[in-house]
Amino acid sequence: MALKSKEWFYKQCLQRVKTHDRMAHLCWNILEKGIGQSDSTRGHVTQAVGVAQQFLTDNPGLVQVIRAADPTSAFDVAGNQQVSNAFKQWIAPKNGELSERFGYSYDTFKNIVTPSLGGKPKGGGGGDDEFKKVLRLMAEFY
Repeated sequence: MALKSKEWFYKQCLQRVKTHDRMAHLCWNILEKGIGQSDSTRGHVTQAVGVAQQFLTDNPGLVQVIRAADPTSAFDVAGNQQVSNAFKQWIAPKNGELSERFGYSYDTFKNIVTPSLGGKPKGGGGGDDEFKKVLRLMAEFY
């Protein structure tokens, strides 16, 4: 999968909401966060879109594992050792820009997620929820 923009991702979500498919609830929630800016998390969604795409591109064998999870909930990364281990190993050496064209950055991502997702903040974890939701959706859209 070639890296795509957040607008492409939002279009996929809008199509799911319009057709009321099994992903509609999760799509609506992430649209509210990413476009509607509920919880002031627009940037968190943007970074999650880029990182989730690249992670799944580099680990295509995990797409079906993630796709098999509940379509109405965020993917429980910590609850799945296979995905958790793969993600931690994958994200650890990443830094700098992921895509200047789309505004995706490994450094920004690591600054908004907790250490459980390879991030730096000790408290909070503002981007964890958005990443888990985007990862679940991206596996569906992959």
